[in-house]
Parts: sequence; structure tokens; C-alpha cells
Amino acid sequence: MLRQQGIATVEDRRVESEPKPDVVATEGKYSNEFRGPDSFFSAHEVVIDSFESLTAEISALASKSPGMRFVWRGHQDAAWGLHSSLYRRLMIERGIKLPGEAGSRERQTFPDEDAMVRAEDAILAEAAEWRMSDQPGLELFARLQHQGGPSRLLDVTRSPFVAAWFAVEANPKTIDHDARLFALATTPPGGDSSSPGEPVLNEAMTGGRYPFWFLQDSSDRREADWGTGALRRVWVPPVYDPRIASQNAAFLLEGVPMFTKETLRLFKKPDRKRWGTADIAASMSIYARPVHPRKPLRPVKSNVAPLFTFRIKAAAKADIRSLLESAYGMTTATVYPDVQGLSKRLCSDFGWLAGMFPDPIEGKPT
Repeated sequence: MLRQQGIATVEDRRVESEPKPDVVATEGKYSNEFRGPDSFFSAHEVVIDSFESLTAEISALASKSPGMRFVWRGHQDAAWGLHSSLYRRLMIERGIKLPGEAGSRERQTFPDEDAMVRAEDAILAEAAEWRMSDQPGLELFARLQHQGGPSRLLDVTRSPFVAAWFAVEANPKTIDHDARLFALATTPPGGDSSSPGEPVLNEAMTGGRYPFWFLQDSSDRREADWGTGALRRVWVPPVYDPRIASQNAAFLLEGVPMFTKETLRLFKKPDRKRWGTADIAASMSIYARPVHPRKPLRPVKSNVAPLFTFRIKAAAKADIRSLLESAYGMTTATVYPDVQGLSKRLCSDFGWLAGMFPDPIEGKPT
């Protein structure tokens, strides 16, 4: 289909322009110290054990980096990687094993940007079979993301408290797990603080059937900072879904990291040695430089934007959730203000039935 539209396919681009020789392939064996994404992020985290420490750390981060803008993301389990749903799907298809799984100490080959584009092209072809070829590709991916479908888009929010709510959201599967809060700077340190902090995606970039990144070969991607970590494209879509407004939601758009020897120096273990490409790819599918939230921010030559991470202790989840509800009015009804959210609530929590029917034996309300 792409070739019929006059757009070069991934296979065409591979012939036209091979990656520059200094690009390091995203493959290899895990480091001995790597135990999963949790071990990757833990060297740069601040621990949050109360609502007071949550608000204090958010305030401290904002104070130490005036002019720097952030988008936020919350994970219910601190051990989860910072991956898009499509990247996770491709990891499964490739048989990627994480530490602790059988075969995890063998060489792992992670998806690259060409694999992501091929998968997205297949999604667009499938959407045409469902008579959805009239929708712009980026909007289709956003709608799929909101409905739990695979896309490269990472859900983020402009509000740290919305992200914190997602991190501590009630879930019996993760109730005993520490959570994680991410703050992703939208520009590298030392950038122009008077700028919006993120590029504007104009109509020409968001309205086409095929997303703007489909036209790029490896050289174009580097020149456009697509997959280099130096430019965070944050897209705030139209409010076609009530959750977009209620969650102050946006999408983080980024290419699969193009690792080089220079940028790999930024990813240090606690002993100051470098993480390998397999360690980094198993931890995140975007380029982000983990920095301890309390350390001074310094510009780096490669211009990679920083990421800050906070571990929320499992024991603090309930209290933080309660205070977010009482102080900020954040409930399941306000965060998921639609029929789908109501349906999920009614099927997962039967408290609304409490006291309605007498006990068949005791004759007392249940």
C-alpha cells in the first residue's frame, strides 16, 4: 500500500540508506547487575512514603529546574519498564526474555525503528479492512491507545497528581508492589526556557493517512532528532474522548532509540560503569537520560533530555490515594468519566450492592 501511495517502504529505505557506522545495534546480553527495569531506574530514584513527601518532591523538582517543563506518567508497579504498548507487543513477538526468565541470559535482539514502522503499516492496513482508512494515522493510533490497542504512543499527563493517582490506583494485583512516578523533561537542560518546551505538531504533520515519521530513513531520523532523545514531541489531541480532558492527557511521540557510543556513556550503573544496550532497551523504548531528582542538572553534549523517577512505597499507596481523592477530587468517576469507566467499576467493585439483599440464612443484610 505504501508503495502505491508513492511513499518509500521500510524495505526501500534500508536499501537507500544504511545506518551510519557509529549507531550501536540494540542487542546483546544483559549485564550481570541487571535484574530488570527496576534495577535500571533504582539508582536514580527518590523514595516517596507519604502524601507529604510526594508533594514535597514534586515542588522540589519544579523549584530546582525553573523554566523546564515536564510530562508525567505513573506505573502501579515500580518494576515495569517505560515501554509503549506496541514495543511490548514486538518484544513478545521476538521472544525477548527478561532477567529471571528461561533463556534470559542468552543474546537478546530488541525491536528497532524499522520494525516499529512495519508494525504500524500493518495496523493501518488492518484498519482499512475495518473501514477506518478515512482517519489520519496519528489520530487512529491515539484512539487505539485509549481503547487498549497497540501503538507507539506513550500516555502522559501534564499533571503530576494525575500521574500519581494512576500509580496508586486500586488494583489487587499490584497492591503489595511499590509504584513508580516518572517526570520526563520535554527539553534538555539549558534550553530556551521561554519556548513552549515541545514542538508543535501542525496539521500537515498530524492530518495525513501515514504519520510523518514514515517518510524518514535513518539519516533523516537523526537530523530530525527522531530517536535521539533531544526532542520530546508531546501531542495534545482534540478532545474526542472525555478522558483526554479529565486526565489532562497527552501523548509522547518518540522514535526507538538510536544508540551511539557517545550516548551510551550517559547510562551509568551505580558503580559508574555503563549499562548495555540490552539493559536500556529492556527498561524503556524511548530515549531518556535518568537523573536523580536531587542532583544538579547539567547540559550534556548529546543533548538528551532527562527523566526523573520516584518510587512510591506500597504501604503509602492507600493514604496517597485517599488524600488525592479528598484534597483534589480525584476518583474513578472523575478520571474515567465515561460509560466504559462506569462499566469497569460496576464489574470490579460490587460495593454498590452492599446491604441491598438479606442474607438467605441469617435474614440479615449482607
